[in-house]
Amino acid sequence: MEFSPLWPLPVAFSKDKLALAEYRYLIFLHWASICGIVTHFALIIAFFYIGLNFMAYVNIGSVSLFSYCLYLAHKQSNYTLSGILMVLEINVHAALAVYFVGWESGFQIFIFLIPVGVFFLPLMKLLSFSAVLVSMGFFIVMFLLMREQAPLHQVSASIIGVFNLTVGLSTLLMLGILAYAFSLAVEASEKLLKLQHKNAEILLHNILPVSVSERLKKQKGIIADGFTQVSVLFADIQSFTEYSHRKRPVDLVFVLNNYFSIFDDMLEQYNMEKIKTIGDAYMVACGCPNECKNHAENAVDFALAMLVATRDFNRENDMNFSLRIGINSGPVTAGIIGKKKFAYDLWGDTVNVASRMETRGLPGKIHITENTYRMINSKYEVFKRRPIHVKGKGLMQTYFIKTDQVVDQAYKSTEA
Repeated sequence: MEFSPLWPLPVAFSKDKLALAEYRYLIFLHWASICGIVTHFALIIAFFYIGLNFMAYVNIGSVSLFSYCLYLAHKQSNYTLSGILMVLEINVHAALAVYFVGWESGFQIFIFLIPVGVFFLPLMKLLSFSAVLVSMGFFIVMFLLMREQAPLHQVSASIIGVFNLTVGLSTLLMLGILAYAFSLAVEASEKLLKLQHKNAEILLHNILPVSVSERLKKQKGIIADGFTQVSVLFADIQSFTEYSHRKRPVDLVFVLNNYFSIFDDMLEQYNMEKIKTIGDAYMVACGCPNECKNHAENAVDFALAMLVATRDFNRENDMNFSLRIGINSGPVTAGIIGKKKFAYDLWGDTVNVASRMETRGLPGKIHITENTYRMINSKYEVFKRRPIHVKGKGLMQTYFIKTDQVVDQAYKSTEA
C-alpha cells in the first residue's frame, strides 16, 4: 500500500512506498526529531544568554543527536536505534538541566513523554517496558535528590518562566505528534483493512455464488442443498486437444482465457451460474443456488448466445473454434466439499446426463434431453434425433435446437 510523503519532507527524504508499521514509525520519528531540534536550538540561545555555556554545548549535542535520529529514520530506516537514542537524550538532558537550573525549571517533565512515545517505536516489548521503568526510576531519584536542592546556577524568575514555557510547549507539541502519528496509523490501517476486505469479497464471490459465500462466512459445517428444477449446460471446444499441441502454453492459456471470459460476461444477463471449467470444457447451471422458473429457457438462450459469441470470436481472431453444447434439466444436489481449494459443485443424474449430451452432440449444435425439451418446446424449434445410447441410461430420445439450417440439413443427411 502506498502512502503520501510526509509534509514538509525534503524531496531527498521522501519515500514512495512504506509498510504500514514503517509509516507510523517514520511519522513519529520525523516530527519528534524536528521538534527536538527546534526545542534544543532555542535552549542553546537561552543557556548562552544566561551564561550557562556547558548546558548550551549540551544542547548543541542534542541538536546534532536529533539530526542524526532524523537521518537514521529516513536514510537507514533504523527506527530502533533512533528511538533508543531519543530515550537516552531525554533522560540525560532532563537530569543535567534540573541539576544546573533547579526543579522549578520543569525540565523533568520531558521524561513523561517516554512512557507514551516508546510504544510507538519498533522496540521489543521487554525493551519498551525497561525504558519506561528506568525513566520512572530516574524521575523518582531526581525528585528525591533535586527537588529541594538549590540549583548550581541561579537564574531569574523570568528565565524560569521561559524554561517552563519552552518545556510546556514542547511537551504539548510532542503529545500532539503522538496523537497525529496514531491517527494516521489508524486511518491507514482502516483503509488497508477495507481494501483487503473488498478484495477478499471480490475473490470469494468470483469463486463461489454470492448467496453461498455469505452462508459460508456465517455457518460452519457442510453446505449442501437439493434443487428439484435446474438446467445444467456443458460446452466443449471441438478438437481443442489437437489445437493445443500447436500452441505455446502461454498462448494457449491466453486464447482460452479471452474466449471463456466472453461467456463469463454473459452469465448475469441470462441468470446463469458458472460452476467450473475443466480444461476446455465450460459448465454452467440455472436454477441453483437461486431458484428460477425459466431455467431451461435461460440455458438454451445462453447456449445460443455462446454460439453467436463463438462465431464473432472466430471472425475477430482468425480462429476456427466450434462448440458442442449439451443441456439437461432436473434435480441436482449442490454444495461445497473439502477444506482447501473448495468450489461450488453439482452432483446427480441430471449433471451426468448433461455431460453425456455434450459428448454425444455435434459441433455448433445445442443437444438437449427430453426433460429440457418438454420445458421449452413452445418457444424453440427442434430437430428430433433418432434415439441414442447413453452410458448408464440406455436408449434416450434427444433433440437439437434448430440454430442453422445448413448444419441441420447436413446432419439430416448423416442420419438418413
